[in-house]
Amino acid sequence: MPSSRLRVEGALALIPDLEELLPFTDALIGTSHPDAEKRWARSGAYATLGMRVVDPARLAEMVPRLAERMRERTERLFALVLEAVQQQEAGNPGGAAEVLVRAGEAEEEERQLQKAEKFYSLALEIARDLRRKAPQILALRRLGRVTRTAGRLDEAWGWYHQSYTLSVDQMDLSGQIIACQGLGNLCDDRGERVSAQEWYERGLALAAGIDDPALTWPFYSNLSVLAMFRGDLAEADALLAQARSCFEAIGDPGLMFFWYNNRGLLRLESDAPAEAEEAYRDALGRGPDPFWEITIRGNLGQALLRQGRLFEAEEEARRAEEVAILHRYIPQLVDVYRLFGDISRERGDEEGFVFFEQALEVCRERGLPPVHAAGVYHGYGLLLRACHRPAEALAYLDQARAIYARLGLARELSRVEADLPRVDADLPRVKEPAAV
Repeated sequence: MPSSRLRVEGALALIPDLEELLPFTDALIGTSHPDAEKRWARSGAYATLGMRVVDPARLAEMVPRLAERMRERTERLFALVLEAVQQQEAGNPGGAAEVLVRAGEAEEEERQLQKAEKFYSLALEIARDLRRKAPQILALRRLGRVTRTAGRLDEAWGWYHQSYTLSVDQMDLSGQIIACQGLGNLCDDRGERVSAQEWYERGLALAAGIDDPALTWPFYSNLSVLAMFRGDLAEADALLAQARSCFEAIGDPGLMFFWYNNRGLLRLESDAPAEAEEAYRDALGRGPDPFWEITIRGNLGQALLRQGRLFEAEEEARRAEEVAILHRYIPQLVDVYRLFGDISRERGDEEGFVFFEQALEVCRERGLPPVHAAGVYHGYGLLLRACHRPAEALAYLDQARAIYARLGLARELSRVEADLPRVDADLPRVKEPAAV
C-alpha cells in the first residue's frame, strides 16, 4: 500500500506563488520533518529540504497564529505609512522619507525583501531633492543592504557607492565609514579580497578620529578574517582582540558571537580543532539567535570532523539543518550540506552525493556568488575521489580551480591545486605496448 506521507516538494507544488501565502509556505517548510518510515534506512539520517515530509497537524496549529501575525504586521505598516503621510502634510518630506525607511526595515526583519526594497525606493525618491541629504544617504545604504541580501551584488555596489560619494560631498564622516564597510563586504562577497582590504582600511582610517567602537569593530573583525586568509595568523589574532575590545566597550552581548565564531575559525586554521571546539561550545552556551546557531553549529561540526568524531559532527550538522529550515535561512544550508558531504567523504559513503547536489541547487536558486559553488565543487571532487571515481573528481576540482583562479583567491586555489595531482595519480593509465 503506498505511503500517504507527502514530501515538502510535493506540497509546495500545490501552493500558488502569491505574496499572501508566503508565511504559509514558510510554516510548511518549518514544520516539516524527516520521514519516520526511513528513519532506520541507510539514508534515514539524511533529510535535505526537498526530502522532508509535511506535518499537517502542526501546520494546522500554526494557521491561527500566522493569520494573527499577518494582521499585526499589516497594522504596523498602515501606521507607518499614515505617519509618513502626516509628515509630508506637515511639510517635512525628510521626515516622511525616514518613516518609509523604518517601514522598509520592518519588512526586512520579516525577510520580505521585495517589499522592503519598495519602501526604500520610495524613500529615496522623496529624499533626492532635499537640501538635507541624510535621508537620501540612509535610503541608498538600505537599498544596498537589501539588494546584497537578495544576491544582486552589482546593484548593491551601485547603491553603496552612491551613498559613499554623497557622504563625501556632504562631509558626512559617519556615512562614509558605513559605506566603506558595505563596499568592502561586497568585494569580499565577490571574492575580491584585495579590494575588500582597501575599503576596510579606508573605513578604519576615517574612523580613527571618531571615538565610536560601533563604527570601528566591523573593520577589525573583517580585517582579521582577511589576515587569516592570507595566512598571517598573528595579525588576525591581534585584529580580533581589537574587535573584542570594541564589543566590550559597546556592551552588546550579541556582538560577541562575531568574536567566538572568528576565534574558532582562527583555531581551525591553526590546526587546533579542540580549541576551536571550545570556542564554539562557549558560544552555544550563550544562547545565539538562529542565524548564529546555524553558523556556529556548522563550524563546530567541522571542528569535530577534524578530530575524527564523525557521529558528533553529524549531530551538529543535523541540528544546524533543522534550525535553518525552521527559520528559513536557506542560503546557510549550503555550508550545512557541505558539512554533511564532508562527513560522508570520511566514511567513503556515496550517499554524500545528494548533499553536494542539494548545495549546488541552493547556490543556483538563490543566485549566490560563485565562490560558494566553488567550495561545493571542491568538496564534491574530494568525495568522488574517496569513492574511487577519479575522472569525475578531476572534473569537479577543475571547476573549483577555474572559479578560484578567476576570482584571484590564492588560499583556496592553492588547496585545490594541492589536491589535483593526487586525483590525477588515481586515474587509470594506459599501458604502453611492449617493444618488439
